[in-house]
Amino acid sequence: MNRRRLLKQIVVPAAGLLTRPGSGVLNAAAEPVAPATERTPLIAEYEHLRFGVSFHFSMNTFTGDDYETGKVPATTYNPTKLDVRQWISAAHDLGAKYAVLTAKHMSGFALWDSEGYDYDVTASGNKTDVVAAFMTACREFKIRPGFYYCILDPHNEGKFDWNAPVSPEYFKLIRQQVTELHTRYPGAFYQLFDITWKISQDQRWELYRLVKGLNPNCIVVNNQAFYQSRRNQGRICESASWPTDVINGEDMLPPPEGHDPHIKFDAKAYYLPFESWIPTGPTYAPMPGMHSWFWREGYRTQSPEVIANDYRACMTRNANLLLNFGPDKTGRLPDEAVDTMHAVAKMIHS
Repeated sequence: MNRRRLLKQIVVPAAGLLTRPGSGVLNAAAEPVAPATERTPLIAEYEHLRFGVSFHFSMNTFTGDDYETGKVPATTYNPTKLDVRQWISAAHDLGAKYAVLTAKHMSGFALWDSEGYDYDVTASGNKTDVVAAFMTACREFKIRPGFYYCILDPHNEGKFDWNAPVSPEYFKLIRQQVTELHTRYPGAFYQLFDITWKISQDQRWELYRLVKGLNPNCIVVNNQAFYQSRRNQGRICESASWPTDVINGEDMLPPPEGHDPHIKFDAKAYYLPFESWIPTGPTYAPMPGMHSWFWREGYRTQSPEVIANDYRACMTRNANLLLNFGPDKTGRLPDEAVDTMHAVAKMIHS
């Protein structure tokens, strides 16, 4: 079966995406999937992993702009020594149990060959399928793989607007690309969506059930974003981040009293773990208080002491930690970042 026929069969309205427990087969008789109301085996597995890493690597790496809008040609992306295995090897040495790749950030650039799409690796200076290389490396080092996908996308939306609803045409592309990620690259444990307030709650439910229908054993996380995370510290779930299996705190540690996963949303009780998603880069000048996610010239990783303290805070406050690192434009983690990771490993595992 070719990919075009596969996509036609899989991309269906969200109302029909119902799964039979333990399988990826669509079943109209089953109950619709939804976030857990109590601790399930899947959530327990996620909590048991405790520690993951994410990698921000995309067009932004080559323009030096965390908020790259996708105006540069695809050939601007051109890593000269791309080594995804090196990323995952360093994550393994650090003790990470899961890893998340920015499959598509806000520039619109896709790190795989997306069907009928002209702003991806196949049109770039380095045609390596980074998603495939990432999955292969994760299998080798026995790290659970996951994907990041940004809803905000000026390249495909035609403008940079944090709040404007997405068009039907662009949402169709989102569905297609999420489908591709979870069919071409089976086995992802984790799916993170970012800037989710740009789509409606019905559309968020559609994406949630799309992923669960294709990959029932996948955690789906809707990021709450920087300012929202500071406002609620994981004590609630923002409506623009619902539905989600995990409350994600961007650049935010769990509250001092520790995270209580028993969260109410619309007066109903759910079991929602907390994850601190911490960038290890320097401060990002355009947004005081936030740290950089992507490598750029002059980038220096935060000190091992700071990172180790973040780790300890999450471990003692009942939260997972997702640490972010930025490979440079050669396509490798810089030596200074790897050295920092080794120093952190000694501190937290001694």
